[in-house]
Amino acid sequence: MLCRMSKIFTRSFRVRYSELDAAGWVSPAAYLRYLVETAYDWGEALGLGARDSERLGIFWLIRETEIRLLHPLRHNDRFDFTIWMVNWQRVRGTRCFELTSGGEVLAQGSQHIVCMDSSTLRPTSPPETLLENFRLEQPRVFPFERFPKIEPPATCFSFSRRVEWGDLDTLEHVNNAAYVTLAEEAAARWRAERGWKPAKFAAMGLTPRTRRVHIQYLSPALWGEALTFSVYPRESNATSSSLYVGLTRADGSLVCETLLDWELVERGNGQVCPLLPEFSE
Repeated sequence: MLCRMSKIFTRSFRVRYSELDAAGWVSPAAYLRYLVETAYDWGEALGLGARDSERLGIFWLIRETEIRLLHPLRHNDRFDFTIWMVNWQRVRGTRCFELTSGGEVLAQGSQHIVCMDSSTLRPTSPPETLLENFRLEQPRVFPFERFPKIEPPATCFSFSRRVEWGDLDTLEHVNNAAYVTLAEEAAARWRAERGWKPAKFAAMGLTPRTRRVHIQYLSPALWGEALTFSVYPRESNATSSSLYVGLTRADGSLVCETLLDWELVERGNGQVCPLLPEFSE
């Protein structure tokens, strides 16, 4: 269901089985796919959909996303995804979004985007008359901090992987949601390096659960490129930890940086458990 011709736009979803992760919850990357679907329908309703953008010779790049996952989604859950614009200045803007079900807030976040010229591949300003369709006088804003400057230690856990065909989107570079899947894969390898492979978590009736994703896209990665992943914990407490995942090319240039805040929970009921010493040190 779509809520058409509204500056505050809502679309309804039902969770499909294919959107679940190994623990039976909706994967963090799926939330970003819900976001993209909602954003394109919102644009379609207000004159800046995919076909409108193509006609105008523009496309949209996501620069930064932060999403807080407050309550997990499971198979066949139904929820509403609401999105609205917070501001727009020349070539870039911010939009906020929220997922709700039965009056309960399931997730919420912010995203920074840039409008690009399709021919020059440089930032450009979309038509002001169309932007007015999205502007709100007093938009609701969630607290947001720009991605911090991080220098990974020289001895952090690392591995390499090439960009595969399945990572790409219609612009033929790695899809923004795929980066979150890659970051979670890196986190799983980091835990396995400490003796906790997914099978061991399952045998103990436990599973890691991501509670916040903060991701910064710096340059597009293309098919066949070799990327190096650097993973290390930034801070931890009794029940949660924050992992940094950085992706770089062979020349050392950054492609993407992600912060994953996660906790250890019991499978089934989602009860939070104390963090194991292997991860809190």
